[in-house]
Amino acid sequence: MPQLPDVAPAFHGWNAGLTISGIHDSVTGWATIATPSIGYSFNDIFSIDATLPLYMYRLAESRSTRPKPDARLVNQRGEPGDVVFGLHAQFIPRFFQYQLTGAFTAPTGDEAYGLTTGRVTFDVNNHFERAFGRITPNLEIGGGDSTTLVNRTVTKNYTSLGPLAHFQIGLGIDLFRSISFETDAYEQLPIGDQKIYGPSRNGKATVVTGHNVTEDNGFTNSLDIPFGSQFTLSGYYSRSLRIHTDTAAIGVTYVLRSSPSIEDTTLNDLFR
Repeated sequence: MPQLPDVAPAFHGWNAGLTISGIHDSVTGWATIATPSIGYSFNDIFSIDATLPLYMYRLAESRSTRPKPDARLVNQRGEPGDVVFGLHAQFIPRFFQYQLTGAFTAPTGDEAYGLTTGRVTFDVNNHFERAFGRITPNLEIGGGDSTTLVNRTVTKNYTSLGPLAHFQIGLGIDLFRSISFETDAYEQLPIGDQKIYGPSRNGKATVVTGHNVTEDNGFTNSLDIPFGSQFTLSGYYSRSLRIHTDTAAIGVTYVLRSSPSIEDTTLNDLFR
C-alpha cells in the first residue's frame, strides 16, 4: 500500500494519520485497505509508531477443500492485519543520513485467511541515503523473520515465518511542486527453513514449508503528489521477477500535523 509518511519525526510529541488505498494484485485482484497510524517523537533522533491495516474489501482463496472453478476466490470485508510497531533512530553523520528501524508485529490478523503467522515477528533495517541536489540515492540492508515487515510499501497476499536477509538499492528524485518519484530494486534471501501462511483448509491455515519458498527479487516504482500540507496522493507499481506477480496501488494519505517546509529545506541543505 502507499506507505503512510512518518507521523512522528517532524515534531516532538504525538502525530497521527490515515491512508485509504486501492490495491490490485495479479493473483487475487482488487482490495481496499484503510491504514491508521499513530506516532510519537521523543526528540530529533528517536521516535516510535504503530500501524494497523484494515482490509475493508479483499478477495481471498476459498477455504473449501474442493471449490468450484468460479468460486475459488471469496469476498472478505473488515479483516484486520497484524499491528506493526516501529522504533526509529535517525542520525546525520558527515556524508549521509542514516536511519535504524526496529519493527515487530502483534498477531492480530486473521490466521485462517493468511493475514498473520499467529506469532510475534520482527525485523531490523538499516537505511542510508544522501541528497545530491534533487537526486537522492539510497541503500537498505536488513534482516528478520517475516516477509510482512520487508518492503512494506508493497502489500503482499501472504505472510511468512523464518529467518531472512533483505537488501534494497534505489534512487529518489524531487520533481517539482514537492512531487517525488522513487525507483528501487530489492532482493529477499531466506536463511534456513521458511513457512508461508495462506488461506485455511478444513479450519487450519495452509502452510508451505521449504528452504527458499520466500526468496524474491524485483523492483518497485512509487510516486507521491502532495495536495496542500496534509493530504498526499500516492501510488506504486511493483514487479516480482521471481514470483512473476504484479502489484499496483493508489491511495490518499491524511496527516494530522504536516511537516513544515522550512525543516525539509534545512535538512536537504545538509547533504548538498
